[in-house]
Amino acid sequence: MPMPNNYRTIEKPYYTAILSMTKNGLRVGYILDVGCGKNPYVFHKLFSNYIGIDIDNNILKEVSQSLPNASLICASGTHAPFKDNSFTLIICTEVLEHLKNPEEMISEISRISTLEGKGVISIPSLSLPQIIILWFAYKTQRISRKPYQSPDHVREYARFKVAPQFEETSNLFKLFRRHGLEIVDVKTAQQLYTKPKIIYNIFLSKIENVFETFFSKYLIGHYTIFKVEKI
Repeated sequence: MPMPNNYRTIEKPYYTAILSMTKNGLRVGYILDVGCGKNPYVFHKLFSNYIGIDIDNNILKEVSQSLPNASLICASGTHAPFKDNSFTLIICTEVLEHLKNPEEMISEISRISTLEGKGVISIPSLSLPQIIILWFAYKTQRISRKPYQSPDHVREYARFKVAPQFEETSNLFKLFRRHGLEIVDVKTAQQLYTKPKIIYNIFLSKIENVFETFFSKYLIGHYTIFKVEKI
């Protein structure tokens, strides 16, 4: 997840979409940010009852230097150290793609959510232009290795299974419902990291490393954001 304390103009569509979904959390109850990493700045300022958890204690210590009053706990979202029905809002931005078994975290989110509690969950995914480009690249064997997103991602998501490395986003819908979380809203947001020139170059070049460079370093960030409610 990009650094919210910078909050550059190109990031605003993403944060506007997430914050619009979390606004109900301002009212009452406790707010949990699962896998907060270095990014609790925006949410900590908005929610007086904010708690952030992450498995990297070194990162939390670093963040604590600039946010000494933030409630930050070293813990895993797949084994959250909280009682059932503890949180009215759970935020989980760009974590599921790092997990071998995302269902474990989805189950925990359901367990620690209050009845009718909300969850705002985002994942990086492919936009339609990216799906077309990747499908063409894969079918013409222009790529052979993992072409998209961060090398520390365990899985990647797209609306369609355009390549073996990808999982359909609809599979997450099934996991949410399996654990009593009803999807009440879905948004997408883009962030432009690449220079427009790269889009022109990609259609001129037909060598493998251009596709890999485009998808791994000069990607057009596309995010799918789910709002779920415990039923």
